[in-house]
Amino acid sequence: MKENKKAILEILKKDSKKNSKFDELVINLALQKISGDHFEFDNKAVYSADHKRMIYCLYEGENFEIPEGVEIIGQKAFYKKKDLKKVTIPSSVTTIEKDAFTGCDSLEVVNIPESVERIEGFAFSDCNTLKTVDFSGIPNHLSRHTFEDSERLANIIVPCGAVKKFRKALHFDDGDTDYIVVDCDTIKADSANELKKKADRAIQKKEIENEASVKNKKNSSNKSKGKHGKKS
Repeated sequence: MKENKKAILEILKKDSKKNSKFDELVINLALQKISGDHFEFDNKAVYSADHKRMIYCLYEGENFEIPEGVEIIGQKAFYKKKDLKKVTIPSSVTTIEKDAFTGCDSLEVVNIPESVERIEGFAFSDCNTLKTVDFSGIPNHLSRHTFEDSERLANIIVPCGAVKKFRKALHFDDGDTDYIVVDCDTIKADSANELKKKADRAIQKKEIENEASVKNKKNSSNKSKGKHGKKS
């Protein structure tokens, strides 16, 4: 439903049990930066009137699906949504602005669609449990501070042949092993190797079990012969 800025802030005040003063402050600042006085509000998030910019998420759940058609995830759109575990970013998104997901402490994996062309500074900063980011494409602009202070981030998966470009954009040193930037071919190879190792382990386990079974049968047979020998 379409609402003006004043109406949205009034809704926030009435719904103060779910949304804090912090939400009210952040969204007020965000709305002031957007030209125009009318916005789209669906009880979960605020969007620009044309629905191309996501301004702020009010939803406090674990999963959030950004609607198809949104092109810009605005500055601080998900700021400090500490319960957010999974966010679905549609293929319409081209820009992720500064601090968009800063402080999302429960977010573990993020998939960045090929459509994303620009990711600004600190977009995924201070995400305490973020471990894997999977890029389907290569952004034209990727800030060196995109993942600042997301200390558990270990795997950045990128398109084939793009490892050097990503490491350069993020200013990772050649000897820096804190972040592992790998391409899709490596992931596929690793997955194949893991499957082979798993299969080998299963075969080895089966062989050990078979050997143990044969040994047990042999021991049982020997004991049975021994008992018959004593009787005779």
